Amino acid sequence: MIIPDDNCILYFGRDRDAFRFLSHFWPAPITLDGESWPTVEHYYQAQKSDNHGYRQAIRAALTPGQAKRLAAPPGAPRRVSHHSWFRAHGREPRVDWDAVKLDVMRRADHAKFAQNPDLAELLLATADAELIEDSPSDRFWGTGRDGQGLNWAGRVLMEVRDSLKRSGPQRPLPGEGRYSGREAG
Repeated sequence: MIIPDDNCILYFGRDRDAFRFLSHFWPAPITLDGESWPTVEHYYQAQKSDNHGYRQAIRAALTPGQAKRLAAPPGAPRRVSHHSWFRAHGREPRVDWDAVKLDVMRRADHAKFAQNPDLAELLLATADAELIEDSPSDRFWGTGRDGQGLNWAGRVLMEVRDSLKRSGPQRPLPGEGRYSGREAG
């Protein structure tokens, strides 16, 4: 693995070919709370509701992109919510989603690397490089169009990397396997 000279890995765009495995869409099965998910994205989107039908629809989504489209909030513009499970069923995502989504992603990313040692090895090989989701369309998880977004996707991955450095890839996070999806952390 060759780290770019600027010690930054822009895994959404610039450095995608070598670092695509960092994406939440990467096909790496995880098991949390006794349930298996094909990708981090599937798990993350499923946590927006505890409705059994909703969660089954997300699990059955053929791609992480389809899971994301199913999870679109019903009040989003029609082009975004056209395929929304919530819109089709007259439901709303959980009211505390904004408060818990970061912790949901932390658990999912940790599970991805703790449960897939080959990916943990690749993540650890990024050493101390800054991990950046250079997505122009997302200012929360990525850097946004102007590059000034929050980059929470990259920041969470660096947290997971630090955790793996300290404890090794096989050690679960506290509470892993018993989180109900209802509490914040």
